[in-house]
Amino acid sequence: MLRLLAVCGLLTIAVTLDFGQYDESAYESLLKEQGFSEEDVQQHLQEYRDAREELVIELDDDEEEETVHWKVAKGYNECKEFKTPEHGYHEDKKDCIGCLKPKSLAEICDDYECPSMEGVGIPGSCGFTARTMLSANWAVTPIDISDRKKGKTEAYWRLFKYINKANEQGVRIAKSAYMINRWFLDYNRKVVSAEMALYIPSAFQDNPPKPTNDKVTVETWGDAVTYNRAFGGDQTNNPDAVKKHFKLLRKALAEENITYSPNLKITFEFVKPGCGSQRTEVMLVDAESSW
Repeated sequence: MLRLLAVCGLLTIAVTLDFGQYDESAYESLLKEQGFSEEDVQQHLQEYRDAREELVIELDDDEEEETVHWKVAKGYNECKEFKTPEHGYHEDKKDCIGCLKPKSLAEICDDYECPSMEGVGIPGSCGFTARTMLSANWAVTPIDISDRKKGKTEAYWRLFKYINKANEQGVRIAKSAYMINRWFLDYNRKVVSAEMALYIPSAFQDNPPKPTNDKVTVETWGDAVTYNRAFGGDQTNNPDAVKKHFKLLRKALAEENITYSPNLKITFEFVKPGCGSQRTEVMLVDAESSW
């Protein structure tokens, strides 16, 4: 069992699954268990080694990088009532918990291809940012919610295989990709179904390869306005943090009299080793959007 991280060049930037301690031999065994050819296994292992070397360089460079302001990192002004120690804020700025600061989305999208999106300005708002996610093709697979950890793992591998030749063109679409989890709710906010979705990179957007696994489908989603709240730190195994920030997001939207779909919530995760190298986003979709 191992811990797969986005930095390793073997996992997408949107989901981080906790499999315990991460080492090359365990990863090799897992790839073989998943049915990858020896040629593909060796390719993934080499990318793993290259990424580990790049990580060492990045961590050394981080010590010399200019500090990113919290507002820039989050992408919005925080509401005054949300500025509490538990969110990483302290009266003495010297005590600010920088590791809870999220990595900025701009920095992430500089290294990985994110979906096309446009900012939506809402003057005077705080606690969230609004974006229009432009129409695009996504690869989608269900998450078995009866066992969420196992369900996310299995969904991840289906999408990972899809972008690594498990398609009718037999092509490698990408070695990493932007992914989100969509959670569908009843009117009591209980999750009734879920799916993991991968943004198909621009090189294949116009002609997405057809998946060979019937549990993976290619869907075209129209434009959608999303309301997003970000937080940092490795929160992979902390559902309470996600729940808390959804609550704060709903509160911030209520202050602006913004209505959103009550039957859908979305999560995005980016996790790399190092202080301030993580970003989790909780998202709600505007009530009039097609998602």
